[in-house]
Amino acid sequence: MNVTIPGAADRYLWKKLLKMLGGVARCFALQIKVRDGTHEYTFRPRTRNDLFRYTTFFTKEEGTLAWIRNGVREGTVFFDIGANVGLYSLYAARRADRVRVFSFEPHKINFATLAENILLNRLDHSIHPLAIPLDDKTGWFHLNYHSAESGTSMSQLGHNTLSGNREFTPKLKELVQAVTLDSLLDSGQIPAPDMIKVDVDGNELRILAGMKQLLQSDRGPKSLQVEINPGGRGEVLALMESCGYRLDHCHFTKSGQAQFDKSKSWETVPHNAVFVKK
Repeated sequence: MNVTIPGAADRYLWKKLLKMLGGVARCFALQIKVRDGTHEYTFRPRTRNDLFRYTTFFTKEEGTLAWIRNGVREGTVFFDIGANVGLYSLYAARRADRVRVFSFEPHKINFATLAENILLNRLDHSIHPLAIPLDDKTGWFHLNYHSAESGTSMSQLGHNTLSGNREFTPKLKELVQAVTLDSLLDSGQIPAPDMIKVDVDGNELRILAGMKQLLQSDRGPKSLQVEINPGGRGEVLALMESCGYRLDHCHFTKSGQAQFDKSKSWETVPHNAVFVKK
């Protein structure tokens, strides 16, 4: 529905009409509920990307869900770095009592949806959203939006290059201040994590480099899941090895598994690698 209003719409009748139209829009807004056994999740998709994410919640990355399900216990502190609209943050928060989830998502449109999903599912006591980009150094950078729609990915911090050296024209450039995870932990504002998920569309190695102090310490997480993009496997494995972690297992998205079954190549197919302390 499109409504054109005059510039001087701050009048009684216009206010009444717009309030009524707002109520009608809310009544007809799509709301869906997704169930997983005894747990139910509520969403209000606004884009096709949102709808895709919500309807594939339990099928797109079954390995990620299994890793969370097997690792989260009462009192676990879980970091979701690259949370997007928050599906895995919600899932982790529902796994046990007193779980604390810290959801990092600098893309502001995704962040708004993430915050709404936290509130819709009444998990504001468990999930703490942070619109902070993480990097291997602290400083000011442009966050280059690959898309300005909710539920999208592939935005980049400090550059506009995707895997395969493919450049894109940003839909929006936002000047943001990035920090290292080590410096954020040193500030005392957040606790050390027990589990970390890192899925940031190609910037994983830089973010891992920015948490080396944590990884090499006694308070390092017991388990990390890192998305590895084409060409990046060797560097990620070497960094994690140097920090005292071993590769436990790898898994794919549903579409990634089909690609791997054909190519049998770890170097060309994106996948998730799970590391544990030695």
